Amino acid sequence: MTIQSPAKIFKKIFTIHDEPKLVAKGFALGSFIGMLPIPGFQMMVSLSVATVLKLNKKAACIAVFNTNLATGAFIFSFNYWLGKQLLGVNPSFVIGNKVDFQFISIILKAGSDVFLALLVGGILTGLVTAALVYYILLKVLFYRLQKIK
Repeated sequence: MTIQSPAKIFKKIFTIHDEPKLVAKGFALGSFIGMLPIPGFQMMVSLSVATVLKLNKKAACIAVFNTNLATGAFIFSFNYWLGKQLLGVNPSFVIGNKVDFQFISIILKAGSDVFLALLVGGILTGLVTAALVYYILLKVLFYRLQKIK
């Protein structure tokens, strides 16, 4: 798979017919969940939460997919480092080049310190990413909506 350009991602987002705030919130939710250490389950969690919160599910799924595609193992390594620094733990854990369904079992076998470090780092980077994505996407969607009218 190749990383999609921002133009292709926006093109997918522009095809969604829904209120701009719901689309932006759905995309922000997917971006947040894409940072959490639950690969393989992120799409299910994103769909479930978007359904409960009545956000745009398609935007949430696009965001999870593109977050994982664009960041891959890099963001999990950064999240792990950040979480270790904040929690003050120092377990050794090597993240491979590939993040797949087996990654969650590797995390769980590594111990609770590793999982907590990944989770805390993921929550922090996810919050920052979600806030930025929401703000930028909302501005773009409203600008495009005004341009169409």
